[in-house]
Amino acid sequence: MQLPESLQPWREWLQWFAPEQLPLFADLLGRLNPVLGPLRGLQQGGVPEPDGLGDLQRRGPYERLLGSEWLLADEVPEEFLRRAVVGEHLFLAPQYRAQQASRQMVVLFDAGPLQLGAPRLVHLALLILLARRAKEAGAELRWGILQQAPQLHGVDSAAQLKHLLNARTFHTAGDEHWQAWRDWLRSAAMPVGECWLVGQRLPATDRQTCSHRVQIARSLDGQSLSVHLTSTHTRRVVLPMPDERPAVQLLKGQFAGEVVNAAPAAKGSVPRVSLTLQPVISSAGSHVALKMLDEPGLVVIKLPAKHQKKTLEVRCKLWRVGTTPLTALFFGRAIGAVLSDQFQLTFWSMPGLKPVDKPSLEQLKLPPGTANFLPAIGLQGHGCSRLYLLDTQGHLAFWVVKNAKDTATPGTGQTHRLAEGVIGMARVGRDAMGYVRREDNRLYAHSVNSQGQVSSAHLAGIADGISQVLFAASYHWHHGCGGCALLTLKNQCESWRVMFFNESPREVQRIELAPGWKGIGLLYEGDERFALLMLSPNQQAIVLHRGGDQETLFTTSDVIAKVSFCPLSGVVAALTSSRELLVYAVPQRLLRLQVFCNEQAGNRDGSDA
Repeated sequence: MQLPESLQPWREWLQWFAPEQLPLFADLLGRLNPVLGPLRGLQQGGVPEPDGLGDLQRRGPYERLLGSEWLLADEVPEEFLRRAVVGEHLFLAPQYRAQQASRQMVVLFDAGPLQLGAPRLVHLALLILLARRAKEAGAELRWGILQQAPQLHGVDSAAQLKHLLNARTFHTAGDEHWQAWRDWLRSAAMPVGECWLVGQRLPATDRQTCSHRVQIARSLDGQSLSVHLTSTHTRRVVLPMPDERPAVQLLKGQFAGEVVNAAPAAKGSVPRVSLTLQPVISSAGSHVALKMLDEPGLVVIKLPAKHQKKTLEVRCKLWRVGTTPLTALFFGRAIGAVLSDQFQLTFWSMPGLKPVDKPSLEQLKLPPGTANFLPAIGLQGHGCSRLYLLDTQGHLAFWVVKNAKDTATPGTGQTHRLAEGVIGMARVGRDAMGYVRREDNRLYAHSVNSQGQVSSAHLAGIADGISQVLFAASYHWHHGCGGCALLTLKNQCESWRVMFFNESPREVQRIELAPGWKGIGLLYEGDERFALLMLSPNQQAIVLHRGGDQETLFTTSDVIAKVSFCPLSGVVAALTSSRELLVYAVPQRLLRLQVFCNEQAGNRDGSDA
């Protein structure tokens, strides 16, 4: 790869990146390199060791007195004493050999929430600069994460740089993190020459262990980054925000023209969709549906295979004009909707469900508009199926679906009440639904199977302050409660308590989010371990919080207007303000689809009425 002259010193590391990303590094490396200052810290270690004789001196211990001086003491004692008084004796001076200098440089990065986004690119540039600095000094550069247990990594491949970018944590750097690293470094077999700390709001350090501190902070207007380096002197440089496209590629770990977990190219038009209604995901994670903006109906997209080259499968399904969609859901493999008019509820594209009279407000409070799709789940059983709907007041209702071969199923054509005070529900298994209800200031969790059988109540805790529930899908729901997260707000910050019910209900995890972060989904990872899916404060990143660390799954160029998560398939669908749809499979860490839904009416194909 041809590099400009200004980037030749870092050729060894820049060969891992794509040509279009080099201008970003040219700016960062060029501005940061003069700030680093001269090399220091590779001091001679320990006490010097004797290495033979080196010189004669006028002073010294008498065991090193020159032999001819002792002869003078035997022959002319008065002269010996005179020389001793005036300091004329000659002593042997030993030659000292210094111990080997320290040949290790260490840099510790703050991977907390204060360093998300552009500061991570500064981390990347500093690592490259220090790698060259160490190589020129014949030293070895190793890096670690300040908030993690002491463990050092090399800089010998692009995978190491990606590892640095992915090493994100929700915890800010504290004194306890530095204490653990300081004790570990002091006990290391090889003494450290230079030790760098890089981040924001770094803990207090001592000069003996930490030689350099680099503070990286955004400006108040968000248009630049301020970098302060403190060692023997303090230096400061202001960096402009990098170009968005290459910066996003780098933060996603896309180096050297590769596209990590990229979605296949979507060949096919998708009509304009509404930004006020969330995407609907099938329980198998194979289809996504959205409400069309220009016509009354839904657009259904079949997610492409990993290496699919054929045209994207897009179908548009229309319902009768003059009805209001209350919800949309995949009932089995087909998409359906509950439509409302002045007098009736119609179950569109749901065979076996006949229209019913519109329930009273006391039985089911239905919204007059379409601000959000109401939560709805369809469970298909052997004898009959049921459709469940949760209104905005906590009323959980259902309708019995008559199967084609069944002529005697009771309850069809009626609206049934299942529970009151329900604050959340979700599909938690292929044939199971979970919900949490409030009663007498207590929360109780239930599961419902495909036959309509409701489990006994599992106490989930006190209801005070609980405003939302997230459900994790797992097989534990078949004999209890397989896990949910309860939300409370503390000083406008979200606090999630993850509850698990195996033999008895207990809290297995508590997750405190920083200001602006929002929990949007809960994923069960086995062995009573859960991961919380989050939306970033700027609403442009989907992040996974797991085990105290956080991992950015994908970022968007525009603000995410609506987002949905299916706990059964682990698929998240995000719709941005520019009508870009991104569908991501969390368990596989795979971007399944990235397409713009902005085709004008009349220019589309594949419509079904």
